[in-house]
Amino acid sequence: MVRTAPKGRFALAAATGVALAVTAGVAPASADSSGKPVIRVIATGLDNPRQLSYDHGRVYVAEAGRGGKTCLGGGSPEEIQCIGTTAAVTKVFWDGGKWRHHRVVDGLPSAAGKDGGFATGLDGVSALNGSVWGVETWAPPEAGVPKGKPWNTLGKLLNIGHGKARIAADVSAVEFKYNPHKANLESNPYAVLALPDGRKIVADAAGNDLVAVSPNGKARPFTVFPDHDRNESVPTSLALGPDGKLYVGELNGEAAKPTARVWRVDPRTGKILGWKGGFGSINGIAVNGKGDLYVSELFAGRVTKVAHGKRTSVKVPFPAGVAVDPYDGKVYVSAWSVADRDGTALEGKRTPGGQLWKILGF
Repeated sequence: MVRTAPKGRFALAAATGVALAVTAGVAPASADSSGKPVIRVIATGLDNPRQLSYDHGRVYVAEAGRGGKTCLGGGSPEEIQCIGTTAAVTKVFWDGGKWRHHRVVDGLPSAAGKDGGFATGLDGVSALNGSVWGVETWAPPEAGVPKGKPWNTLGKLLNIGHGKARIAADVSAVEFKYNPHKANLESNPYAVLALPDGRKIVADAAGNDLVAVSPNGKARPFTVFPDHDRNESVPTSLALGPDGKLYVGELNGEAAKPTARVWRVDPRTGKILGWKGGFGSINGIAVNGKGDLYVSELFAGRVTKVAHGKRTSVKVPFPAGVAVDPYDGKVYVSAWSVADRDGTALEGKRTPGGQLWKILGF
């Protein structure tokens, strides 16, 4: 259990200078008469908030956790990972005139730096008609993580309810049985999307592919994404568009090299139908009812909207998951997604803790 971002803590740490430069001074709320988007912080105290899912007035947040007290690894401080059972899924909702949040399930595996930042754990969540699903990253045997519960959830699709996370399918087993990308055997289930037909699609970021899970829990290879621009694809995020097609965001790209793509995929066959490019590293996507695309660019420090061929952006520090209310078009995004509730150290400074933002008029 050694990854934080889909390809590792080093990938994140290498780009923090760019992200800090872009996001420094971002205010938690802004509005004026010019019609610019309004930003509101609706939840704080989150531990490395990652993917989001909107379902009937509730926003579900995958919290990768803050690691724990048992530290593994050696070498430089960046290589040390501290493990614990601090990953969770949190529900954020409006009640009694204010925003509240409640952990639907907690106590799941997490690994992080010593200060709780740059965690990995339960990174993906998808809610549909009251059913909630999550995915946990995988850890190789040599990582030294414990055996037994809840560590047996690593690399698995989880059915979440009544305060428990039940194993629904072994996603990482697909990588080790088929190696769909035909490269190194690595697995990091990072995003999940529940489809109306009962299937779940999981993005395996380290495997560079999608895995389809049938309603009875059978997992199989679905879509493999090609390398491009001298990098692997690294799929990190999923959305279902009003056209009935899957949209898949990838990490390939940096703020200075916007090579990341949003792929369009047939949800029945897994065939790649096309793509939009020119993004920085993508860590979340959403599509509204009009087909407008929202792209969370992690290191560029922004969420970009693509509508009718035009791109507009809102600054968000270390954004991850994105979700859209299909009724009123409000946009939700995970901010400070590399920090636990107390913040993390970047370039000698302390960041705010993990947050959930609501963006109006975007």
